[in-house]
Amino acid sequence: MEAPERKADLMLFAGNVDLCAITEELVFTSPYFDAPKNRHTTPYLDALAASLRADHELKVEAQKLKSIFATKAETLVHGDLHTGSIMATENSTRIIDPEFAFYGPISFDAGVLLGNLWMAFFSQRGHERDGDRGEMRRYLLATIATIWNEFCAEFGRLWRTERVGILYQRSIFEDQGHGVGAEQALGRVLHVVCEEMLGFAGVEMHRRILGLAHVADFEQIQDPALRARCEAPALAFGRHLVVNARHVRTIDEANALAAMLDDP
Repeated sequence: MEAPERKADLMLFAGNVDLCAITEELVFTSPYFDAPKNRHTTPYLDALAASLRADHELKVEAQKLKSIFATKAETLVHGDLHTGSIMATENSTRIIDPEFAFYGPISFDAGVLLGNLWMAFFSQRGHERDGDRGEMRRYLLATIATIWNEFCAEFGRLWRTERVGILYQRSIFEDQGHGVGAEQALGRVLHVVCEEMLGFAGVEMHRRILGLAHVADFEQIQDPALRARCEAPALAFGRHLVVNARHVRTIDEANALAAMLDDP
């Protein structure tokens, strides 16, 4: 039986279908065709936007991610965990604006958050009027790696100490002296979470550049030609994450690709 508090959470968020429908449309669908409310830095990104919308492989993978978002109820998800939803001090961190919360895939919040950090990384060239932004670039990539590595470490800790559900039960692993099997299962689960996370990061980047809701990191670049020069490699990086996530082995590998694409 489920714990009473989890039942209460399910009752509160399982019916959040209207806001989930907004996410399903704005994140996974509208960016991939010429939807009426879409906008991008025109005319500079016109050809690239058209190319992405004609990319069959990309759209198939985006719809696969949409299916995962809509059907994989693993945990309570914030649903819109961009950097503006996080209030942090030296001593504490708080998450605000939970109206999109629902029960969904573990990987979604991490993907959206890291996608926003990667967009901040790609935007740095557009904010160099006051000097080189190399230190900020390095900080952002290091933060991305730290977030993911800390997530994996905490997930592993919880796996070993609080795994009490019906999946990967201790009764068939640790209780029979098969701790190695439990660790192997942990690795497989985290591999799937990582692959999904990268894909979700990619579609988040696409929707924030080609769709309705954009990010200040790019929007505050006043020169549209310069803005587009920052957005174009971000779109290419997002496409790689969506289509080739299963081939990206580590977060450091993803960061290395981002750095390569950002190099003029």
